[in-house]
Amino acid sequence: MDRNITRRDFLNGVAAGTGGAMAGSLLPGLDWEALTSSTAAQDQHGYYPPELTGLRGSHEGSFEAAHGVRDGKFPPKNAPALDTKEIYDLVIVGGGISGLAAAYFWRAKNPNARILILDNHDDFGGHAKRNELRANGRMLLAN
Repeated sequence: MDRNITRRDFLNGVAAGTGGAMAGSLLPGLDWEALTSSTAAQDQHGYYPPELTGLRGSHEGSFEAAHGVRDGKFPPKNAPALDTKEIYDLVIVGGGISGLAAAYFWRAKNPNARILILDNHDDFGGHAKRNELRANGRMLLAN
């Protein structure tokens, strides 16, 4: 940073950067509207679950019951509650990293506690899990 920069070098650098940015906007195959929209990537169509990959994730059937509760459609009116006789010291909604950490730290303070973790997936980890599967002799990996 102790060297002077000539005006010519400065202008050439600005021109190269500007030209690169302009050329990039002309590249085919990129959905520039989606890239510049205010919608977060995870909220865009096709983001999750990964389509056509066979990896697990949120799927149809995993959220209808919760939406039914939200919308006042489930459980049916006057449906009797089923007493399972189960008692828990802590119920955690969500088996992601935060839910698992909550269970871990609660168990550290209360070694005999009964903890129930509820999740709409068939495995734990939320978005911080690792899925592996084999297809055509190749391992596909998603973290």
